Amino acid sequence: MGTWIGHIAPGIFFVLFALWWHVNNCIKYLNSLVNETDVQTKPSVKFRGSTTYSCYCLPSKTLRQAPIESILKVLITTIHFSIELITGYDSQPRPHIGDENAHHTAMLFGFFLGAWIEILVHFKVPLPKRITQVMGFLAFAIEGVMMVFHLHARNMIDAHIHQLLGLTIICSMISALAECYSPHNFWLIVSRSYFALIQGTWFIQAAFVLWPKTTNPLFVWETESHRSVSLLTMSYAYHLAGNAFLLIIIYLLVTMSFPSRIQIKTNEIDNDDELTTDYKLILNLNDEDNCIQ
Repeated sequence: MGTWIGHIAPGIFFVLFALWWHVNNCIKYLNSLVNETDVQTKPSVKFRGSTTYSCYCLPSKTLRQAPIESILKVLITTIHFSIELITGYDSQPRPHIGDENAHHTAMLFGFFLGAWIEILVHFKVPLPKRITQVMGFLAFAIEGVMMVFHLHARNMIDAHIHQLLGLTIICSMISALAECYSPHNFWLIVSRSYFALIQGTWFIQAAFVLWPKTTNPLFVWETESHRSVSLLTMSYAYHLAGNAFLLIIIYLLVTMSFPSRIQIKTNEIDNDDELTTDYKLILNLNDEDNCIQ
C-alpha cells in the first residue's frame, strides 16, 4: 500500500463502491416517493436501507439474487492481503512480515470480516439484528485506528495527507454508527457513500502527491513546506465540495431516468407535521433490519 499503485487501487475501489451504493440508494429512495395515485394501482414501496445491494444488471436470476457485492469485497480484500504478505515477507533475520505491510493488512480486515457477515445474513444465518450496520462501523473504526497510528517518521506533507484521510475515516465512523440506530434513514446512507467517495478521491490524490509521475516542478510538492500543507488543505476542501456536487448530479440523473408516469413527491418535507409522520413510519417498520437487497 505504501506505493503509488497501493494508493490508487484502494482509491478506485472506494470510489466505485461509493457510487454503487449511492445509485442504488437513490433508486430505492425514489421508488418510495411515488405519489398517491400510483399507490392506488400498486402497493407502496417503503424505503429500506442496506449495506450491500443486488446486481440487477446481471442477466441470470441466480446471479441477481446472489450476494455479488459482498463476494467482490471478500475477493478484493483477500487479494490485498496476499499482495501485502508476499511483498512484505522477509526471511532475515527470521521469517516475518514487514511492520508497514502488517499495518496495511489490518486496515482492511474489518471490511473483509464485514463482507463475510453480509454473506451469512444473505443466507439467513441467525445473527443479531443490524449486525451488518455494526460491522460497517467496526470496519471504519479499525481503518481509522490504524491510520491514526500510521504517521510515525513521516514528512510534513505525508503526515498531513494521512491526517486528512484519518479525519474522513472518523466521519465515516460517525455516519456508520448513526446508521446502526437508524438503518432506514436515507441521509445516513448518503453520508456513508459521501465519505467513502472522499476517501477514494483523496487516496488517488495522495498517490500523485507522494509519488509524482513527472519531474515538472509545478506538480512536485515540497515535503516540508507550510505552503504545501495549506494548498493540500484547500484541495481537501474542493474534494468535499466536488464530491457533494457529484452525488447531487447522480441523484438528479437517477430522477430523470424514472418513467414519466411516476411523479416524485418533492414537498414531502414542507412542514414539520409531515416530517414527524414520515419518521414514525420508519421507526415502526416491522421489516428485518438486516436487509440485504
